[in-house]
Amino acid sequence: MNKPTFYEQVGIIIPGSVLVFGLVLFYPDLRILTTKDAFSVGELGLFVLIAYAAGHLVAAIANALESLFWGALGGMPSNWVVRDPPSLLSTEQVENLRGKVGTRLNITIAKMAGFDRKKWWPISRQIYADVGKNGKTERIDTFNGNYGLNRGLASACLVLTVVALAHAYWLIAAGLFLAACIYGYRAYRFGVHYARELYLQFLVL
Repeated sequence: MNKPTFYEQVGIIIPGSVLVFGLVLFYPDLRILTTKDAFSVGELGLFVLIAYAAGHLVAAIANALESLFWGALGGMPSNWVVRDPPSLLSTEQVENLRGKVGTRLNITIAKMAGFDRKKWWPISRQIYADVGKNGKTERIDTFNGNYGLNRGLASACLVLTVVALAHAYWLIAAGLFLAACIYGYRAYRFGVHYARELYLQFLVL
């Protein structure tokens, strides 16, 4: 198994670990996974694999919730530059972005405001590839990793909220739901930072 990427470590393994530890509190039979004073290398590796698998389960739930979350806010932040009127960047920056897409990517866009978001999505991925080719993605990837972390933690807390409700632990459920909202807000912030940084790095190439 290759070394986990930064995104996998913070966006998959950590939320998966939180879910596993949370479930242990409700289902004591699972304590065999977490209550040892020390792990052998093999046991630690097994726990990481379990956390990794649980993290992908959390990510699947997060993906479903993500579309609803951003849909209510007018789409993913990377698409906000094609709003009418555009947002995320200043009007001048959005116009520079349109010109830069034409000169660097050979894609002609007559007007950014109101441009089809489905057509813009692959263009935004091409912008990331161009920035990556020039070695300028460190800050972008950091924002993306922290977005994935908070998105995953929010989803893990929501799952544990449902479990707490099933056990009639009302105060615990309320606390977990509040934590999910806080992590959701943090995910929103990092999502916006990611999109803005992506386009700013592209503009200065």
